[in-house]
Amino acid sequence: MRTQNNYRFGELETRALFALEEADAGLVTSEQLARMLQLSSGRANKLAWQLARKNRLIRIKKGTYFFAPMKSGAKGEWSEEAMALLSSMMGDAPYYISFWAALNFHMLTEQIPIAVQVASTKRMRAFDAFGTKFSFVKVKKLGEWKIEKIAGKEVKIATVEQVIVDCLAHPKYSGGIPGACKAIWEARGKLDYGHLEASAGGASSAVARRLGYLLELLKLRQIKMGKPLGLRWLDPSAEKKEIGISKKWGLKINVGKEDILEFQRGY
Repeated sequence: MRTQNNYRFGELETRALFALEEADAGLVTSEQLARMLQLSSGRANKLAWQLARKNRLIRIKKGTYFFAPMKSGAKGEWSEEAMALLSSMMGDAPYYISFWAALNFHMLTEQIPIAVQVASTKRMRAFDAFGTKFSFVKVKKLGEWKIEKIAGKEVKIATVEQVIVDCLAHPKYSGGIPGACKAIWEARGKLDYGHLEASAGGASSAVARRLGYLLELLKLRQIKMGKPLGLRWLDPSAEKKEIGISKKWGLKINVGKEDILEFQRGY
């Protein structure tokens, strides 16, 4: 059997490919491959290595792979299915898609994500699969998400309110505070503000302060808040150069209002 990239597949490799296709496999381990084809662990490991070299298995970590079906092309690229395979890949590990990828899904940014960013309580290394880069942000606890259908499969994606909270908690993954501010503005007509405030307060004092500051800056809503203790950076992803202080919100300002609201020049 050959592909358009002139890879020749041996009899055992062909059997493996047909078996994986028939099983509609997503995430697969070398142990599963051994059971499926009744192979020794050593032979299964070698087979997995051979298929990975020919772009039919994509290595995630030692002994664990994504199966790239033949419809993914000779290079193993299948971007439509990339996000859809997250549920299989993550297994029981708590996760949801957030940051740039979720902002784009909810149409809160025109920015095309260069990676699918996944929030998880489990530490995982970044990897490339099906023409898509997956990166992981380890968080202490997950917020709210909804099940969405992508390519016919169920995937967990942060709610609109939650992705904004995530962006305020980790601005470096969504274009800094200016990116978070733009997301709030784009979502202004469909936000549950009370729920957003509660979620921000449950995340951390710093997140609640940043939210209050931006809502006031955008003239969308006033949040009542007690006197803050200590100071936090408005944008921890930006240069730690103080250009002002907001006593009301207990923030050290390191990004100017004009820079934060620059996106409105196009409105």
